[in-house]
Amino acid sequence: MAVSEPGTAPAKKGHSAAVHLIVFALVVAAPLLLLVGALLYRSVTLEGEQIRQRIDQVLQALVADLDRDMDRRIAILETLSTSPLLLAEDWPAFYAQAKQGLGSRAYLVLVAANGRQVVNTYVPYGEAPKMTGDPATLQRMKEDPRPVISDLFTSLVVRQPVYNISIPVMRGKELRYVMSLGLLPEDLRELLQSENLPPNWTAAIWDGNGITMARTHDQARFLGVAVPKHLMQLQPDKVVRTTNINGEEALIAVGRSHWSNWTIDVSFPAALVDRQLRDSLLFWGATILLMAGLAVGLAFLFGRALTRPLAAATTAAGALGRGQAFTIADSGIREVNAVGEALRRARHDLEQGSAALRRSEEQLRTAADAAQFGAHEYDVVHDRTVRSPQFLRILGADESDAAATFESGLDFVHPDDRDSTRQRKQQILASAGDHYQLEYRIRRRDGQVRWVMDRGQVLRDDGGKPLRVIGVVLDITEIKEAELRQYLLFDELNHRVKNTLAIVQALAQQTLRTRPDPQQFAEAFSDRLASLARAHSLLTNDSWRGAPLRDIVTTALEAFVDEGRPVEIGGDVVMIPATTTITLSLMLHELATNAAKYGALSVGEGRLSIRWSAVDSSSSTAIDLHWQEDNGPPVSPPKDRGFGSRLLAGSARQLGAAFEVDYAPQGLRCRLRFSVPRV
Repeated sequence: MAVSEPGTAPAKKGHSAAVHLIVFALVVAAPLLLLVGALLYRSVTLEGEQIRQRIDQVLQALVADLDRDMDRRIAILETLSTSPLLLAEDWPAFYAQAKQGLGSRAYLVLVAANGRQVVNTYVPYGEAPKMTGDPATLQRMKEDPRPVISDLFTSLVVRQPVYNISIPVMRGKELRYVMSLGLLPEDLRELLQSENLPPNWTAAIWDGNGITMARTHDQARFLGVAVPKHLMQLQPDKVVRTTNINGEEALIAVGRSHWSNWTIDVSFPAALVDRQLRDSLLFWGATILLMAGLAVGLAFLFGRALTRPLAAATTAAGALGRGQAFTIADSGIREVNAVGEALRRARHDLEQGSAALRRSEEQLRTAADAAQFGAHEYDVVHDRTVRSPQFLRILGADESDAAATFESGLDFVHPDDRDSTRQRKQQILASAGDHYQLEYRIRRRDGQVRWVMDRGQVLRDDGGKPLRVIGVVLDITEIKEAELRQYLLFDELNHRVKNTLAIVQALAQQTLRTRPDPQQFAEAFSDRLASLARAHSLLTNDSWRGAPLRDIVTTALEAFVDEGRPVEIGGDVVMIPATTTITLSLMLHELATNAAKYGALSVGEGRLSIRWSAVDSSSSTAIDLHWQEDNGPPVSPPKDRGFGSRLLAGSARQLGAAFEVDYAPQGLRCRLRFSVPRV
């Protein structure tokens, strides 16, 4: 494997001459494109301003129409207020006069200063309600005798939404009557439609409370509906973009009536504005793209005459790099001709260098064949590595990998070792030392990971600058694997011996507490050691990876069960890990010892059943084990808690298990629930 660092920086990749010519054309065309863009922006802005101006014009016209309509109706009321019939209080004749003059679209209500209705043309004469239904307007007239325009309300007589225009009827400075003209919202709708707005435009009138009184569209749907609060807060005579009463984006302007606190709004769908602007952008954008494309096309056509000689020089340079023959003709461009002459001189120098390199490679192959090593030689100055066939066989590579650079030579190094190997090789080149030795992993083409030893020598010039690296590579995978196996064997042996000694020590200490008599201690301790030994033997059968639960139960009971005694053992097939096997074996041994001394195994007719179930999940197995004794001596809870009880409780905690004991009269019942990783 080569040990080097790049001698020269790689050439930066630039753009072709054609690309530069195209960029030049775009730079020349940029002012024109900017001008077109400015015109496009101005056009779009003007279109938006024209729409806003049209909205404002329509709004002002509608406000003027509404005020003129109110002026006209107030004039009618003022004319009626001077009627001789009214002055003479000839109410039947005045009723007939007002009825005839107003027609069927409006009605007149005359209320005396005391609130009594005198005339109401909506109903037959003499059937008017006794008192006014609008005392607020009457009181307002008394305080300030000026015309009043009401908001929309539902008349108790007409029984539909109406609005009133009221004036005071004075006698000197005294208010004698309030004369009101009742009108339907349909009159306002006709006023809005008189402007003949385009179908997509909408005009509406709402009163001081924000209640819709009239609309050019959907009158029946929105009559009496309150407009959103944000519309009521809009500044008059200013076009804004917001949502309308339908919740749709629109350009909206509002205006106030001079006679009332009513508001007129005119709206235009924002979607139509956006579409118009988008159409303009598409048109002018296509124009800009067409102009840019024309400039690029002309630059491309002009540049072909320049790029062909440059392309020929580039091809010749590539052939030179590959060691192939090439010819390059002179062109009409002086700079390109100079490049061609330089390439011809470089070809001569390269041929001489290649001959010397071939001689060196032959020497390297001879040495490698003799030593059975994979040889390599790295030219530091030109960043080029040559690998021997033996080297390629170690890598599992073919002839295409015979040559490499410093970086590509690291491709075969294992990813986990690549950075450290690169850093170490760079340190070797930068240091003053001549010899080096490295060990690292490689990944062959077939995916195998192998260990290699890389040894070699750095050749330097008089100033200490590295010129060449010559080295060999040896496959040391078998040596590394043997070292690893030995290490793992010692580590596993040490771990198991420590664990076993800890368990034996704990058993000895706890047994001695409850069996101070040497003979009793020896018997109890020997039994427990035998149980531990059987568990170890069971695990040894499968290289300490674990054991089936059935085998664990059978092994724990084999020293306590007589031939012919029926013992039920059964459950799901489940593997128990090694660490859990030892703890579970000690628990089962303790239960069996208790059964043999005091329980079902102490009498001939005693019966023992051990059954379990297992439920698998994605990462673990939940086990539910039941121990049940029958037909044994009577059972009662122990008075003192001995070592066996402590061992069972402690082992259950070690397993993270739920351990339940029931001293039933017919026999001991135990239930152990725990989980183990899936083996």
